[in-house]
Amino acid sequence: MDMIKVGPAGGNCGTIWDEKGRDQVGGIIVSYSKDKVLSLQFFFHENGNLVQSNKHGVDQCQNFYAVFFDYPSEFLTSLSGSYICTGYATVLETIKFCTNKGSYGPFGRTLPSNGAMNFNFEIGNHRFFGGFHGHNNSCGVESIGIYVKPIIPSMKKLRIQK
Repeated sequence: MDMIKVGPAGGNCGTIWDEKGRDQVGGIIVSYSKDKVLSLQFFFHENGNLVQSNKHGVDQCQNFYAVFFDYPSEFLTSLSGSYICTGYATVLETIKFCTNKGSYGPFGRTLPSNGAMNFNFEIGNHRFFGGFHGHNNSCGVESIGIYVKPIIPSMKKLRIQK
């Protein structure tokens, strides 16, 4: 299935990472400092197994938080945060994940710094999430984006009938 690529929010000079088609999120591990997101690692449900992605970011760890969803009833509905372009590199300052059952975060800087750019990817309660993508650099996670499943004609019909 073709998917719509949204973003990434942040820079695009670092190493590209891509989790396209991995839409059944079971968990997320976030490593962060007081002013940035250092790494992200995802867990996906695939063929009845919980599968771990590669770590996206750096190996440093000042703070660590493991988010595990109540799969299959809990699913990602939005992703938000901020990033900043410094003279040296672009980094995600903060990230927050929301599901149909609650929110996790923010992780990283809790108050955006001057010059930070905010992002907000609203997926809604429709299970349109199709995966993550982004970049990382020597400072941490440089950017993040999502894939969204396209609305097919049968889904449009369901919306109208509500």
